[in-house]
Amino acid sequence: MSTLDARTQEPVAREERELIPSDSPLAPFVSVNPGRMHGEPCFAGTRVPVQTLFDYLEVEDGLSKFLAGFPNVSREVAVATIGLASRGLLDGLRRL
Repeated sequence: MSTLDARTQEPVAREERELIPSDSPLAPFVSVNPGRMHGEPCFAGTRVPVQTLFDYLEVEDGLSKFLAGFPNVSREVAVATIGLASRGLLDGLRRL
């Protein structure tokens, strides 16, 4: 859903601007731009949300090799950790 201009009721274009400073260690990897994908953090140079990576990691196939190599870590603990990391990273990026 786009924002409407109060006077004209026309959609207001979101401003194209990068919110991650070019000198940030995240800059080569992640882009946050209010004019693209509603400001959702995406992989730099793409329209692929970073959230998609975390979603893939949380499924059985994405974790199976990790869990096979580290049998002392349960799937539930790994998924919870991925969830916490993704929320922390993405929440911080969304506040830019």
